[in-house]
Amino acid sequence: TLQNKDLQAMCKFSATGTSMNMQSNRVSWFFNLNGPSATVDTACSSSLMAVDLTCQSIWSGDSKMGMAIGSNTILALETGLILDNLGLMSPDSRCYSFDSRGNGYARGEGVGVLVIKPVEDALRDGDTIRAVIRSSASNQDGRTPGITLPSIEMQETLIRDTYRKGGLDMSETRYFEAHGTGTQLGDP
Repeated sequence: TLQNKDLQAMCKFSATGTSMNMQSNRVSWFFNLNGPSATVDTACSSSLMAVDLTCQSIWSGDSKMGMAIGSNTILALETGLILDNLGLMSPDSRCYSFDSRGNGYARGEGVGVLVIKPVEDALRDGDTIRAVIRSSASNQDGRTPGITLPSIEMQETLIRDTYRKGGLDMSETRYFEAHGTGTQLGDP
């Protein structure tokens, strides 16, 4: 394998400074946070998976509150080239999710943080409440025609199960955040 850096000149802090498995531990260390600390990498669903794991930890009593942090940083040119070669990147750098013009997505960088705690604790502490999570769940599609292709059936099953677990009525939904890649196969 060709390397694009001088391996002899690598900084001694690169293992703890750039390793993916250290991201959450670095945040916990910096803020002196205790309790579960895990880096989650499930591609497009990583942030949502972090929210689910945080909620499960609170609901089980393992944690009193938690942070679900999602980030995307474009650190290597190679990833973008591979995604483009797979036909996932939009040639016009526009993402038309759930649209007949969908021809891929455009990459971006960003970080988002959710502080999650029980409603009664947030009210007691005078926190601004942006949303209430009544239920959370996750699943995997299993075998589909391709490893990057979603299963409409499994997504529907997950949504219905999550609503049922939370005692929610689908007819009362006012807002739904969806994953959309802007591709014909990725946006079932």
